[in-house]
Amino acid sequence: MAILTNDMVALGTSVATKAEAIAKAVELLAAAGKIDPRYGDSMLGREKVANTFLGNGIAIPHGLPKDREMIRDTAIAVVQIPGGVDWGQGNTARLVVGIAAKSDEHLEILSNLTDVLGDAEEAERLATTPDAAVIVAKLTGTEQPATASSGSGLDEFANGFDAVIEGAHGLHARPATALVELSKGFASEIRVSHGGTVANAKSLISLLKLGAAGGATIRVSADGADADAALAALKAAIAEGLEDEGEAAAEAGAAAPAGGAPAYDYAGQTVTGISSSPGMAIAPIFQFAREHIVFQPDAADPALELERLDQALHAAFRQLDELYDEVWKKSGPAKAGIFRAHQEFLEDPEMIEAAHTLIRKGRSAAYGWEQAYSERADILAGMKDPVLAGRAVDLRDAGRRVLRQLAGVEKDASALPTAPCILVADDLTPSDTAQLDPRLVQGLCTAGGGPTSHTSIIARSLDIPAVVGAGAGVLELVEGTPALLDGSYGLLVTNPTEGDLEHARAAIVDLKARREAEQRDCYKPALTTDGSRIEVVANISDLAEAEAAVNAGGEGVGLLRTEFLFVHRDAAPSEEEQIEIYSGMLKAMNGLPIIIRTLDVGGDKAIPYLRMPVEENPFLGERGIRFCLSHEAIFRTQLRAIYRASANGPVRIMFPMISMVHELDAALRIAEEVRAEVGAEKVEMGIMIEIPSAVMMAPELASKVDFFSIGTNDLTQYALAMDRMHPVLAKQADGMHPAVLRLIERTVAAADAAGIWVGACGGIAADPVGVSVLTGLGVKELSVSIPSIAAVKAQLREQSMASNKALAKRALACSDAAAVRALR
Repeated sequence: MAILTNDMVALGTSVATKAEAIAKAVELLAAAGKIDPRYGDSMLGREKVANTFLGNGIAIPHGLPKDREMIRDTAIAVVQIPGGVDWGQGNTARLVVGIAAKSDEHLEILSNLTDVLGDAEEAERLATTPDAAVIVAKLTGTEQPATASSGSGLDEFANGFDAVIEGAHGLHARPATALVELSKGFASEIRVSHGGTVANAKSLISLLKLGAAGGATIRVSADGADADAALAALKAAIAEGLEDEGEAAAEAGAAAPAGGAPAYDYAGQTVTGISSSPGMAIAPIFQFAREHIVFQPDAADPALELERLDQALHAAFRQLDELYDEVWKKSGPAKAGIFRAHQEFLEDPEMIEAAHTLIRKGRSAAYGWEQAYSERADILAGMKDPVLAGRAVDLRDAGRRVLRQLAGVEKDASALPTAPCILVADDLTPSDTAQLDPRLVQGLCTAGGGPTSHTSIIARSLDIPAVVGAGAGVLELVEGTPALLDGSYGLLVTNPTEGDLEHARAAIVDLKARREAEQRDCYKPALTTDGSRIEVVANISDLAEAEAAVNAGGEGVGLLRTEFLFVHRDAAPSEEEQIEIYSGMLKAMNGLPIIIRTLDVGGDKAIPYLRMPVEENPFLGERGIRFCLSHEAIFRTQLRAIYRASANGPVRIMFPMISMVHELDAALRIAEEVRAEVGAEKVEMGIMIEIPSAVMMAPELASKVDFFSIGTNDLTQYALAMDRMHPVLAKQADGMHPAVLRLIERTVAAADAAGIWVGACGGIAADPVGVSVLTGLGVKELSVSIPSIAAVKAQLREQSMASNKALAKRALACSDAAAVRALR
């Protein structure tokens, strides 16, 4: 059934107020039998708590979630007001699209508003046309576009190619981000067109607004000095398959059961959502509410407001850097990646220009920015594809981060609970989720969201049971209501019966017993069934992680990333400060050894105050030990601190990015001079094997050190000539590639001949296949993230070294990483 027809359009209307415009839309909907007339009060209620003005003269009044029962059938009514009506905050609405949404059928209308919001001429046409069919055709998508134009003044260029977008979700966030990053590498202007709409290829939001689904044909065109090179690179990237979110979807699918009937029939009031993170929780409801940000809509000095916006964008960008580091340490790079996407939003040229345009017209920086990001978030939320729609939360999260820099917070209502609870929210941004304390937030339930969202992934990494997509009704639950959450089946049960609680308690006991057994076993050595011992140690960055590593069963620290002591500050840490930090970690390890990697910066790890050189290719420049040797004062200060701290426990020193023998000789010479100066005892010295040249020189290098540690991430990218952060190639940069495994085999052979041991750190050290193959190749120590320690040790205790050696031999004979991973 059509939800918008010609008789639901009122043409040439003249009204004096917003309330009159809404009343006219309600009149159309009620006359058609689509709503209870009282739904008009709900629409007015919505206006009191939210701004329904989208932009370009378009407003979308709709009711409150609690009044949805007043809707009989989903329908749309359009009130055309050629003369316009004040919609508040200086906005004038000329096309009022009244929405009564009982289901999600109206999303197509919102999606089709995309072109109009970006096209002043099209908005003018719809606001003045005497033909209702023109409006209906545009909003229902039945109108055929006459030309390929984005509506924002963009057109295709003559030089270009056609391509088909693969993948179930088409050109969504991650592949679009890959395309943007590639495009930004060229000076030429680049356009991507689909379905009559043209997008700026250097704007993530512009690309997402195309709505190019899986299997869609797009046209890529370019104009400029390097247009041919740009088109060739983009054509190859698209043919190869742009970076996709399949990994996130697979992770979501692995963590969240497919569904089906729950094992228990709850008697309490049950709300059904989507399983996002498995587990069970019993606790009262806590309603999460963000702060209310207030600001003045107008400002007298546009130049000052433009400067304020620029400063706010930079401040938010730095915050995201810090949050990326925090989540990276806690949950790994895959989970932290969303905050890089947030930074991409903050650099979106079209969104920034939209804000600038409003500011130049006398609006405040806060108003201009809020309008720019909210308009685009609303468009994304209306997209038909759920993955694309889910990015609206991310855009709003990034947008509000900037807005906080520009405006005042009337009330900070975002404080997290201080007692155990099941936290309920409309939706949680990645920033919100990353701060959750699993000891207090025992379960999560959101009205929106989905299992493939970035916040769901972070929730799983924190081991918090979660249900998403439960509907707006959960927002009406009274705080403190007794509840239980069944994350495995996507259920929130309020006022559970005693029988419900008994079932939930039993499930919690079973899960706890299983995890406690794993925790008890985590202190057992990783001894294979045929008697081979593998040390499983931790990668850490700070004192808290040192303590956590011991509690998790780590047998030491295989990698202390000291670069984290140097970031988010204005100057390098002093010698005394470093001594205190290293000593604290050594004491926390209680006699277990720590391998301290000296400062490893360069490449993708830049520290501004260190005055690092500007390099065309920093991954092939002053990285790791090269930087330390060229900044000897910093290097010597760190070495003095390490040697002085070594009195507090067993220390091993490891130099990063050694590529040549003379680099190691220089580092060892300086280290020995420093040791003699401070009068410290000698410690074991080692190097990271991360560069193919180090593998080829391994016999010579092995004669000078006590151990090797293979950095599988960097070794992979240098061996395969693939940047592990590259938007297209990164997914091929797999450390299980036989070329990498053969380099590891050669390294182990050289170490064995010299009588030293070999460890490994990096992604594949905790990968189930990697654990088997690396140990089969002769690696004696695996350094992994703290949450992986127990699982890796348990896996090794169930395997024989003989079988791992046989597997490694077969892996070396494979032709690619996929074949290795297919081995059983």
